[in-house]
Order: sequence, then C-alpha cells, then structure tokens
Amino acid sequence: MNKNKTLSSVILWSVISAAFIGPGTVTTAATAGSLFQLNLLWAVTFATIACIVLQEVSGRLTIVSGMTMGQALTKKYGEQQSSWLKFLLGGPVILGCAAYEAGNILGAVSGLNLMSSIDTKILTIIITAASAFILWSGKRNTIGWLMTFLVFLMGVAFFALAIDTSFSFQEYLKSSLTPQLPVGSELLTLGLVGTTIVPYNVFLGSGISKGQTVPLMRIGLTISVLIGGLITAAILVAGTSVRSFSNFNELAQALVENSGPIGGWALGIGLFAAGFSSAITSPYAASIITSSVFNWNEQKQRIVWIFVLLVGFAFGISEVKPIPVILAVQALNGLVLPLLTAYLILLINDPAIVPSEHRPSPFYNVVLLIIFGSVLLMGLNNIDKSVSSWVAMPTGHIMLISTISIALTGYLALKLFAWNKKNNGTRF
Repeated sequence: MNKNKTLSSVILWSVISAAFIGPGTVTTAATAGSLFQLNLLWAVTFATIACIVLQEVSGRLTIVSGMTMGQALTKKYGEQQSSWLKFLLGGPVILGCAAYEAGNILGAVSGLNLMSSIDTKILTIIITAASAFILWSGKRNTIGWLMTFLVFLMGVAFFALAIDTSFSFQEYLKSSLTPQLPVGSELLTLGLVGTTIVPYNVFLGSGISKGQTVPLMRIGLTISVLIGGLITAAILVAGTSVRSFSNFNELAQALVENSGPIGGWALGIGLFAAGFSSAITSPYAASIITSSVFNWNEQKQRIVWIFVLLVGFAFGISEVKPIPVILAVQALNGLVLPLLTAYLILLINDPAIVPSEHRPSPFYNVVLLIIFGSVLLMGLNNIDKSVSSWVAMPTGHIMLISTISIALTGYLALKLFAWNKKNNGTRF
C-alpha cells in the first residue's frame, strides 16, 4: 500500500482524535486517575475500541454504498419517514456542537492562562478568530494537518506528565484489560466512554471518508483513534499523581508540586491543544452534518459553522455557562447516540444498501450490539442526570437503567437476527 496515501489517511482521520480529546476529556480522565488510580483504565481501552468500530462502520457505509448517511436513510425508509429521522438524529447533534463550543474555547483559553497573564477576554477573541480563519478556508487537508499537529502537542504534553509516575508495565497492562468498578466509580466510567464516543464524530467520520478506499480508511482511522486513546490514557495516568482538584489551576499547582515547573507547562500546552482542536472540530462537524444528513449546499454549511462558533464565543466572552442548554442537549444526545448506533447497525446490514462482501460478520454484529448496549446505558444515565437536575430529584437509578438497556439490546439483537435470517438464510 502506498505510504503517502497511508500517511494522508492518518492525517485526515486525526480530526476524529482531535475532536474527542477536549477539555471535558482532560477533566474526566484526570479526575478518574485522581480518585481511582489506574482502576478505570480499562474503560479507556473499551471506549477506544468502540470508537474505532463505530467510525469504521460509518466510513464503510459511505464508501461502499456511495451514499451519505442521509441518502442511506432515505433509501431505506423513504422520503417522508427519513425526513423526521434526519431531524431527530442531526438536529440535536448540531445544537450539542453549539452548546459545548464555549467550553472548548474557554478550555483553550485556560491552557494559555496557565502559561501567560494575557486577559481572558483577549484570548477568547484570539482563539475564536483563529478558529474562524481556519474554518473559512474549508480545506480538509489544512484542517487535517493542523489537527495532526495539535494531537502531537497533546501527546507530548500529557505523556510528559504520565511518564513521571511509577507504575510498572504489568500494572498498566492489567488495568487496561481487566474491567473493575470501584464503589462510586460508575458515573466516571460512563463519562470516560461518553467523552470518547460522541455523536458528531460518527457523522464526521461519514463525511471525511468520501473518496477513500475501505483499507485506507481503516488504517488511517485505527492509527488516529488509537493515538487519541493513548493520549486519554496518559491524562488518566497523569491524574493519579494528584489527590484532588476542582479547577485547572488547582490541577496545575498539584502537578507542579509533583513534577516541577514542567508539570504546569505540560498541562497548559495539552489543555490549549485539546481546547483549540475541539473549538475547530465542533463547528466543522456541525457543517458536515448539514451536508451528509440534510444535503445542504456549501453556503448553508458555512452559516451553520459560523452559528456554532458565534454561540460559543458569546457564552465564552460573557463567561456565562449555558447550563440549562447543556442539560437539555445532554438529554437529547442521550437519545441520539443509541439511536444513531442502532440505525448504523441496521443500515450496514441492509443488502439493498451494502454489498454482501462488505456487510458485518456475525462476530462483528455481536460487537456492535455490545457497543449499542453500552452507549444506551450511557445515554439513559445522561437523561437521568438531566431530568433529575430539572425536577430536583435524586439520581443513581443504575439498576433500572441497566435493565432497560439489556432489554432494548436484546430486542435489537432479535430483530437483527430475524431480518438477516430472512435476507441471508442463516447468517446473523
């Protein structure tokens, strides 16, 4: 396989790893390490594998069918039924991109604040303007190269922090492969999965896979997401050296105490790279969704990413956190990701859309169903948290949520089995 094409594919798919490693990932992974040491490292392993599988299915669907996700939904369900499906799947994800954009921008600003004394508002304007300039170019290669550089920065910064810990290789290996849930770790475990598998990345993967071959897509995707998973793991490992923190300044101070001045600088660089990359990929993903789902033209796509960026800038410059909006988006996305996963499973198994040689094997379908159950559990938990915040009721209905998740996963498995048996004889 041509090395230049392979490198180009890795650079292109680096957008995915840059997209899921944002300020939220830094906070969640560092907190997991601080509270539970290496005990939740396996969740990063699972989330990374699940991300690769879902992105591979999304990319494969687009490449082998020659259709965007919106076109595939229309072919399967017809114009009338698919129109509300597109709105249900794409609309909340675009709103999510806008709601979280302020956090991305302020995350980048927080990283710069750890290394300089420039006013926060000035830095917010600079980050927003730089993001707008890059997005206005609209060039996939330019964005891909920049994301590769930012991922490299994150990698160097967070690995510099992780390498200062004293765990053995055997401890890393055991914690990476052995599932365990210490008391009180359930929500953080779901959070680690949720910051890696995000709805807009599925659409992003579908959009950027155009013009690629399946083998090239798989190589570029796998390498890029594995690097992203390793960086998330490095953040978790770095967090093990900190007892507790409530903001990035406290985290930086704790790292300085443990690692010297390099600890603060490494966090600042890593946090800046994580925030800036997500500040670009979030509007970028929103514009791709309008293309791949709603089939909008380039002018409308540009309006969408400008909207997302301006919403983030407005909340960021005013330092007002859109908490009600974020809670609503969390609830909506709690529904969207499981729905999106379910429809991906159905579309990739449809003989009218995907040729037989590219449809999943029985084992691959089982893996997809496990991922569906996991994201459903995570999604229902987000809904539980959001609803509880609205009506001031206690959270933690984990047994009920688990029961619902198992039941719905079983239903999808039976439906898939019956459908494939009808279309393919005995194939699952």
